[in-house]
Amino acid sequence: MNERQRDLFLWLWSQRRKPGQAGIGLRGAATGALGGLAFALIMAGDIDFGRAGYAGLSAILPLIERGGLLLVLSVGAFAGLGFLLANRVFASQEAMYQAMLASGARVPEQKPVMQGADRWPAIAVAIAVAVIAGFILFVFVTLG
Repeated sequence: MNERQRDLFLWLWSQRRKPGQAGIGLRGAATGALGGLAFALIMAGDIDFGRAGYAGLSAILPLIERGGLLLVLSVGAFAGLGFLLANRVFASQEAMYQAMLASGARVPEQKPVMQGADRWPAIAVAIAVAVIAGFILFVFVTLG
C-alpha cells in the first residue's frame, strides 16, 4: 500500500465509521434480510404446494405453512449472517485504521486524488467480481 492508497483508506474509513459498529451491524442485518427475502422468493418456485384434502380458501394453507416457514427461516438466517459479517468487517477495518493512526499517519482533510497505478487492485477485484457474476448468471439461466 503506497501513501495515496493509505490516505484514501484513512479518509474513506473516517467517513464510513461514523454510524458506529451497531449502526453498521444493523445495516448488514437489513441487507441480509433482503437477501433472505430474495432467496425465499427464488426457492418458493420449487415448493410442492399439494392441495390434497383442501377445498376453497383452505387450499392456501399449504402455501402459508411451507412458504411462511421458508420465508421466516431464510430471512432470519440471512439477517443474522449479514449482522455477523458486517460486525466482523467493521472490527477488521477499525483495527487497521487504529493501527495506522498509532503508527503516526493522519487522516487527510480531503479525499486524496488517485493515479491510475493506484487503482489496479480495485480494477482487478472488479474484473473478478464480473467474471464470477457472469458464471453465476450462466448457471442460473442454464439450470434455471
